[in-house]
Amino acid sequence: MKPLFLFVVLLTCSIAKADDSLTCKGELDNNGKKNGSWVCRDKQGRVIKKEHYKHGEIGTWILYNNKGQMIQTRNKKGKIRKYKPCGC
Repeated sequence: MKPLFLFVVLLTCSIAKADDSLTCKGELDNNGKKNGSWVCRDKQGRVIKKEHYKHGEIGTWILYNNKGQMIQTRNKKGKIRKYKPCGC
């Protein structure tokens, strides 16, 4: 049971920038590349960005403002769409 537990722990990763302004958590594939869903949070713990990777290649992402409102997305084809969270 212990070897399986250690394997799962090694696949979970946390990356922080040098200034500690953003912390991203997600999983790595067998080659150490980002894979699957990653969530980036600011110092206060608010979700700022959600990303989806496939073996190190970013596919889609969603950016949020400090109020948790969606402000920008990127789809699988690479098209970026901006949103106005004020509703205007």
